[in-house]
Amino acid sequence: MNTGQADRRTEFRRGWRSLAAATLGTGVGVTVISTYTGGLVVNAFGAEFGWTRSQLSSLQLVGSVVLIMTAPVVGWMVDRWGVRWPGGIALAALGGGYLLLSTSGSSFLTYATLYTVVVVLASPSTPVSFTRAVNERFDRARGAALGISLTFAGVVVFLIPAVLGTVLASDWRTGYRLLGGAIVGCAVVVVLLMPRSSTGSRTSTQEQPAQQTTRNGILPFVRRPLFLRLSATYLVLTLGIGWIPLLLVALLRDGGVSAGAAAQTASLIGLTLIGARFGVGMLVDRFFAPRVGALLLVAAAAGLVALWLGGPAFGAAAAVSVGLALGAEVDLLGNLTSRYYPAALYGRLFGLFYAVMVLGLGVSPVLITALRDATGSYNLPIAVSAGLILLAAVSLATAPRFDTEAVVHG
Repeated sequence: MNTGQADRRTEFRRGWRSLAAATLGTGVGVTVISTYTGGLVVNAFGAEFGWTRSQLSSLQLVGSVVLIMTAPVVGWMVDRWGVRWPGGIALAALGGGYLLLSTSGSSFLTYATLYTVVVVLASPSTPVSFTRAVNERFDRARGAALGISLTFAGVVVFLIPAVLGTVLASDWRTGYRLLGGAIVGCAVVVVLLMPRSSTGSRTSTQEQPAQQTTRNGILPFVRRPLFLRLSATYLVLTLGIGWIPLLLVALLRDGGVSAGAAAQTASLIGLTLIGARFGVGMLVDRFFAPRVGALLLVAAAAGLVALWLGGPAFGAAAAVSVGLALGAEVDLLGNLTSRYYPAALYGRLFGLFYAVMVLGLGVSPVLITALRDATGSYNLPIAVSAGLILLAAVSLATAPRFDTEAVVHG
């Protein structure tokens, strides 16, 4: 066994509790739950309350604005106090919030207000928190650990439509109660498993002279072209894929696919995401991470092109393509942030990147719905999405090495 393999096994042996807690917390966090349940209750809310798809799409935008505003604050919190209690309390608030939402009446304004409060309280349950817990305890195996920590999100994305899809479509109140109770239980487990924050975070194996400037905070790093490049890349990527988890079921239903078959097709996103995240984690420990991400995005764009040209018959290809893109999304961003920037500033810088990413995820459904309403079909939105994903792939493929002058000096 070589030294690198021994170091990786040692890191997993010492950091398994943090990894397990981060994996569970990320999987049932606010980003996953709110995104992947929204599309399953669109028709139910429309039938019971008369709420439109545009109204329900706006909820994701509202949630995104909240996460954009809170992400830097959450990053500062976990940099200072660790992940255990902010993450655990946030998960408990999310579970309790769904229990309250299950009692909602016909007022969309009341529902939207309560939903907004829940997202605010649950904001520390995002990867901004839980990826920091992983980065504290993993270096040689950081890519694999980040991939594992985000893999359970794929399991949840698969299970929600596969197990609760019919319940949420026919009796959304019961579905919300089941979700809420499960999340509260997960919050307890996360608090019990998550150790206290390390006194010192691990640093990248790459030499980073830029760490000497951490006394000046994040501002010197935010001003550099690399920060703007990565932010633009993730904004473009999330604009391209953010609408699909929410609206894929509706798209397939418009094409004549039954509710059950559409939900089963949407569940393929989760299955692909599981494999993609684990695979990406393993690959970025051995190959240059941005190029690994670029290859996955090219494959994702190809899946959308198939849906564009072939129609609902290629819904499975679209679901798989989205899973690939999402698999290269958050875990790759966590890896890039930890390799390009000082560990002491990880939470704050990742929080800013995450805010940009969430902005794209929130705007995407609203933009795509407007394009669909203007053109009468999803053909143009699908084509635009494929183009945006390819643009992000080009940016990643040409990103600088981790130890170049472009990184150290901007």
